[in-house]
Amino acid sequence: MSAADERTKLTVAMIVRNAAEALSESLESIRSIADEIVVLDTGSTDESKAIAQRSGALVFDHEWNDSFSEARNACLQRACGDWVLWLDAGETLTAEDAVSLRAFLDTQAEPVKAYMLLVQVPRAAGEIAGEQKGAVRLVPNHPALRFEGRVAECLLQSLVDHEIGLEALPQRIQRGVREHDPQRKKLRAKRNLQLADLEIAERGPMSHLLNCQGEALAVLGDRRGAAEKHRQALESADPQSTDMLDAYYGLLTALEGQGEARQPQLTLCVEALETFPLDAQLLCAMGGYLQSQGQNQLARRAYQTAWQYGQVNPEVWHLDRLACIAASCYSTILQLAGEDDEARSVLEQTLTDHPQSTRLRRQLIEVHIKQGARAEALAECDRLPEDTPHREALRSAVRGACLASQRNWIAARSYLDAAWQAGCRDLICMRWLVVSLLALGEIDAAKPIVEAWRGVEPGSAEAEQFLSAMGEISTPETKSPSRKFRMDQGGASMPLPPPLPGIAMPQSSEVNDSASK
Repeated sequence: MSAADERTKLTVAMIVRNAAEALSESLESIRSIADEIVVLDTGSTDESKAIAQRSGALVFDHEWNDSFSEARNACLQRACGDWVLWLDAGETLTAEDAVSLRAFLDTQAEPVKAYMLLVQVPRAAGEIAGEQKGAVRLVPNHPALRFEGRVAECLLQSLVDHEIGLEALPQRIQRGVREHDPQRKKLRAKRNLQLADLEIAERGPMSHLLNCQGEALAVLGDRRGAAEKHRQALESADPQSTDMLDAYYGLLTALEGQGEARQPQLTLCVEALETFPLDAQLLCAMGGYLQSQGQNQLARRAYQTAWQYGQVNPEVWHLDRLACIAASCYSTILQLAGEDDEARSVLEQTLTDHPQSTRLRRQLIEVHIKQGARAEALAECDRLPEDTPHREALRSAVRGACLASQRNWIAARSYLDAAWQAGCRDLICMRWLVVSLLALGEIDAAKPIVEAWRGVEPGSAEAEQFLSAMGEISTPETKSPSRKFRMDQGGASMPLPPPLPGIAMPQSSEVNDSASK
């Protein structure tokens, strides 16, 4: 028998419908590791089938019968590999993850186990992080495995019935920015709502279906309806179950924007933490709710607990890099309390485990700037990603910011202005250049910098505060060409740490959006 015959055979399986714009990228990402690609088409009217065939896939037609599990089971019947990797159109593996997944299959995969991979959605504009959720995507081609459910279909019961274990893998499945297209999200929500309605009529109001309805209604703008569905899910879910946690997340999200929502959210968060006391996402949300009410000491305790002990349930949609977000929140509230050394320690400890976190490294740079530690700030600046725009100009801005933090305004302005003229539009540069210009009384020169800042960071409360301060000191009664506006004599304050990120619960619905309208 040849080595090729002994190789573990992998089938990549997909169900699609009108997915031409997304399909090619998915197929290309797994071409080098797949021994077989099976595409089940449920009624495409675009080029999906032709694209799949050109990529070497085996393409089969299947009538769409309002059931994802039926379509997946039909696709599974046509897979001939030892293992099946499930992808949706638009999902990809990085080259590194594809290679390592193939190596895992060939050397370590156990046929008595199925494997969970994290599915990641990129950060949307204005959000603090992307979202991710663990999903069973790599399974042995066991003849008795079957998906269940019209929507939010899963294999878990089938795995239990046939004593197949479940483990998590480090490789991740990536989704693209098209996930944030409002029209696509609404079409998907309408479809999910319809399928959940059908299944509830057949099987009763199970908690995972009620959560599915709640997510769909939230996307469609019906937050009150969404809240009601999640409340029903909460009442019917098994205690301490994934469905219960999902219901809490969904209800907290649905309450967002409903009038004076903070107190109801806070009360609900306390209730949720009684059941899930170390859930990192709930703890960060609790900190945000408390801080919005000015209860900074309690918020600090919530953030600290999230940072030190926070846990994540991978089977529920959650924010990416929650450990880094908890560290960012905790460090920021320490800075607000004037405990800069403690804030620096939190950031340094977390960066040891998460050295790729640009968010935390920038925050550490800001702490060093605030303390006037130029060498340390520049060292961290050098550790930023190689593709950081205008790296050398940013170094100049950091030098200037350190001088500004010590109120050496003239020297600071020289470095910062040089960075600005060199094209640096980093927040460090803009924040401290504005501070220096205001301190030197150059209000008119500061205004275009703040406007540029608002363009880079729309909705920035900090930028708006500077604009407000400039308006107050530029009234006809006080404006004078020779007037010096001193940062250390009132009128404005030295920059605070970067604003705390707003913690909101993820709202991603199950995707599987390429198999039906």
